[in-house]
Amino acid sequence: MLRIAARNVMPSSSSRLFLRTLSSGSPKIYDFEGIKKLVEKPDANKILIDVREPAELESYKMPTSINIPLQSAPGALGLPQDEFKEIFQFPKPKDDQELVFFCLKGIRAKAAEELARSYGYEDTGIYPGSINDWLEKGGADITPK
Repeated sequence: MLRIAARNVMPSSSSRLFLRTLSSGSPKIYDFEGIKKLVEKPDANKILIDVREPAELESYKMPTSINIPLQSAPGALGLPQDEFKEIFQFPKPKDDQELVFFCLKGIRAKAAEELARSYGYEDTGIYPGSINDWLEKGGADITPK
């Protein structure tokens, strides 16, 4: 099981507060239609990040998304580029890309978004409906064009 020690990469409480203070604005809130557009026409400047655990992806994995599990890898976005790529097998998101977080119901997505901001990612979004909303509205039939 993937487990990244958060204590080794998490900023201190005062650093997180400082970084959060420097971040401007709130996360963009995505609805089903907004996520549908990102899946159908992927944008290199926007990354869909599923924060569910790898075992949860066995039931359904959203097309074009990457998986950075919140519970087992909370400090992932604080890792150096090379270490991140070695662990996840894909490049670490750049801090000028928009990171759009989702999970099963939206609760972990919000926590992951706040954590990303503490690491300096300022352009963030959340899909509050997450996988439940996606599947209820027919998302399983949507593929990249």
